[in-house]
Parts: sequence; C-alpha cells; structure tokens
Amino acid sequence: MSSLHRLVPLLLLAALVSACRGTRGGTPLFVLEDPRGDDHGDGQLRYPLRQDMTPGSLDLLSLRAWAESGGTRFEATFARPIAVPQRRTVDAAGTTLADQARLGFYTFNLDVYVDQDRQEGSGSTETLPGRHLVLAPGSGWEKALILTPRPYEARDMLRKLWREAAIAEAQRTQGSLGEPALKALEAQVEQRLDTHVFFPTRARVVGHTVSFFVPEAFLGGPARASWGYAVAVTGASLNLRVALPSFLGGVTAPPEQGVMVLGIGPGVSHERFGGGRVGGSFQSPVVDLVVPDGVRQEDVLGPAMPPWPAVVPAPEGS
Repeated sequence: MSSLHRLVPLLLLAALVSACRGTRGGTPLFVLEDPRGDDHGDGQLRYPLRQDMTPGSLDLLSLRAWAESGGTRFEATFARPIAVPQRRTVDAAGTTLADQARLGFYTFNLDVYVDQDRQEGSGSTETLPGRHLVLAPGSGWEKALILTPRPYEARDMLRKLWREAAIAEAQRTQGSLGEPALKALEAQVEQRLDTHVFFPTRARVVGHTVSFFVPEAFLGGPARASWGYAVAVTGASLNLRVALPSFLGGVTAPPEQGVMVLGIGPGVSHERFGGGRVGGSFQSPVVDLVVPDGVRQEDVLGPAMPPWPAVVPAPEGS
C-alpha cells in the first residue's frame, strides 16, 4: 500500500476523533459555578493531616452537564488535580488502593440532589446518612446522584441503613414484625433505591476534572436547566466499618453511621477532618456546598443549620 493510501484512512480516523471530541465539547445543558477557596465547610473545617488531601483538593469550582446518547454526562471540576489511587496495599490481604477505588479517584464523594418538579413540600428533604443536611421544603429531591469511589459498596450500605430505619419505624408503629412484613419492607427499600438514587459506575478522571454518566432511564431524559440542583462535596471513607466515638482528650460522641463519608471532629487528625465542635448535635462534614446567590455556605453548615436551598441554573446569557 502506498504512503498516500495509508494516509487517507488515518486522516479519516483523525476527522472522526475530532468530530467526537467536538460533540463532547458542545454547549452544556447547564453550568453551576462555585467560588474558589470555600472548601472549609462551616468556616472551621480543616483538612486531615494527609498529603493526598490538602486545601483545594475538595474545592468544587463547577458542575456542567451535557446530553449524550442514552443519558447525561456530568463534569465536576476541582481547584486542584484529583488524587489518583495508586497500587499500594491497604490491608493484610494485599488489596491495593486502586483495587478499592476502581473509578479512578478515592478522596471525595460528590452528591447531586435533583429537584425535578420544583414543588413546595414535594420530594425528600433528607440527604444521605452522614451528611447532616436538610434541604429547604421547596428544594426536595426526586433523584439523587451519588458519585463515590466504591459505588456498589455504597449502595449496599445505604440499603442496610434504610432497611434498619424502616424496620425501626415499623416496630414503633406496629409492634413486632413477621417474615411477610419484613419482606415487604425490604422490597419497598429496594424500589426506593432503584427509583430515587443512582451511583454512577462509569467515570473518567483527567487532571482537575471527573466526568460521569447517568442514563436517561434514571432521570427520565437528559438533565434540565429548569431543575434545582443541590451539590455537596464530602471526603470519602473507603472503610465499611461504622465510625466509633473518639475518646481522646476526654471528648466523646455517639456512634455515627454514614454512607462512605469521612467524619469531622475536634482538633486535627489523619483519619478525619478537624475543626469539629464539641457537644450539641452532629456537625456536618460537608467540605464544599453549592448555594444560591445571597446564601452563605458557612451559614447553611453552621450551628443553626437553616434549610439548604437548591440552585436553579441561570438562563444562558443572563
């Protein structure tokens, strides 16, 4: 084959690749932007004493969405390059960090609570366990997108927590429960998970940005700019054990259960965020939060913790 004949297919391939990139880089469905340098939670949160998680690492700058074949591609950009899991062992069985976090990141969770109907009193105002945040009544979510390093394990953990809560509530109102009642509760929990919460398993990390895919079957079509979005970043805990109280320095706290979230406590630590308050109710470990104009992240996450309003993307060109 001549050099010219070899060159033509290569040119066609290059043109095809360019066209695909152009499609992926087209006009986004919406853009949410967040200020740089606000990755301090309520203003007191401090990063753990870890080299792979330093100020800026969990500082969300933007969330964008594009329509793609079969669904929506979301893209989150952070202030610093995303830490990529290395092949270092993390347990006696020889499991590596890369084995645990197969999506290409391991230091954060990104929660996106989607208010599709924008109706007062509709949807859920409770965020996932461990976040300690309540949405405003007019921002209740119908769908939650939870990007986490271990999506299958996170889904199992949420199922367990919701099942325990459903059983406790049924016992409170009905007394003892037989096997048929338990099976009915478990079916309800499974349906709730399938309908309302999606843990992406298709993700790609490039530099400061992680992109992930959500099928249209879950959202009912491409994401819309008319919906409300409540977006939160937490540190990720890859351990599946329940967090225990801290007894160091005489500080105690009740045990807490959360879905893959790194906790917060007083002082500084390698294992959790610092800057925690002593006493009172649980403090939110959320590091960065997207809030509407006129609302302060520090107030939403502070001791008073008013309801958190979702953000509706501004019309293009406004």
